Amino acid sequence: MLFGPGLLLAGGATILMAMVDKAFEDMGMHWLGTAIKIALPLAGMALGVYFLETNAIVSWLFR
Repeated sequence: MLFGPGLLLAGGATILMAMVDKAFEDMGMHWLGTAIKIALPLAGMALGVYFLETNAIVSWLFR
């Protein structure tokens, strides 16, 4: 399948983050746009690590 649900979610999240960042910058809140650009990818990485550590099947494969 060319466009799986993970790819569509990632693309939608990227577009949504860009729209929210642009909206905050247009309203004059540059610091909030910068915080979103830094916080959301860090949160995504943290959730990815959490998933890999707590998923029983994935952790069994890498042991």
